[in-house]
Amino acid sequence: MFTRRSLLGGLAALATLTAGVANAETVLRFSNWVPMTHPLSSDVMVPWAKEVEEATDGRIKIEFVSPLGAPPAHLDLALNGVADIVFIVHSYTSDRFPLMELGELPFIAPDSRTASLAFWDTYEKYIAAAHEHRGVHLLGAWGHGPAHLFTGSKEITSLEDLQGMKIRVAGGMSKNAGEGLGVVPFFAPSSQSYEVISKGVADGILFPTESVYNFKIGPAIKYALKIPGGLYRSIQGIVMNEAVWDGLSDEDKAAFDSVSGKHLAALAATMWDTQDKIGEEELTKAGTKFTTASGPLLDAIHEKLEPYTEAWLADGSGKIDRKAAYDYFKERIAYYEANPEAED
Repeated sequence: MFTRRSLLGGLAALATLTAGVANAETVLRFSNWVPMTHPLSSDVMVPWAKEVEEATDGRIKIEFVSPLGAPPAHLDLALNGVADIVFIVHSYTSDRFPLMELGELPFIAPDSRTASLAFWDTYEKYIAAAHEHRGVHLLGAWGHGPAHLFTGSKEITSLEDLQGMKIRVAGGMSKNAGEGLGVVPFFAPSSQSYEVISKGVADGILFPTESVYNFKIGPAIKYALKIPGGLYRSIQGIVMNEAVWDGLSDEDKAAFDSVSGKHLAALAATMWDTQDKIGEEELTKAGTKFTTASGPLLDAIHEKLEPYTEAWLADGSGKIDRKAAYDYFKERIAYYEANPEAED
């Protein structure tokens, strides 16, 4: 028999249940192999995660967890649903992203911001339609600052100086640049670079200035040869498992979009450019000699590496007009160089 008391009790219970549903939140696990003290984590990923929470009015929280696999495995961790969100470096699985390599070509741009914003524009206009990120949803992509040549004990004044030297490289265009310059490519995790260079196992590294500084490789480096526009830059990004993305409401997808894409690229690029500047200042104070390639040396470097751009343009795979994409990329780079405050 229903009484007024039981009815009121039922309504109270229903109100409590409804409040619980209304306050429910979705927690997404972000497997992050970058140390949380590194600026890429502290100045990019963590602030972005907070922006997501604010944009969704607290409905979605991102929880950073210790890496669930090695760095190159993180794409598959997201693809297979082991993690909801991961940070990836496209060159670690370069065979899956031939079109993303556009952003890694040599001599492209003077800094991260110019290249990153221009690349995101190009990705949206040309590359996205090729669906290279099957199984995951790309939330944002950017490139680190221009990569240069850092050596432990030998100053490089000509390409002949590089012959036979063992230089640490990553995959993709980093490896191509090393081979093009005539060095012996040496593969080792970024975290082991100081050890292998300081012990003479490797003679140097191709890296952005920021990474030499923040991975604490500086004490092993005496010389830095800066290449205008960079030898390469890695295209990085944050991706979400596609099924997880599809399961979000339209409102929450829009909230993610509002703080991702070009906004996320600009956030990351600001960090890279700031850290490149700090890195050069601190490495110089510690005794690293910086010089900028010019004249015959720079001409020789261009002669060795420009064929990689030509090869990318000539590759017919990918289902897009590569020449049009490249020209648009360069056009947008010129725009952002002329308008350093622009994000449109």
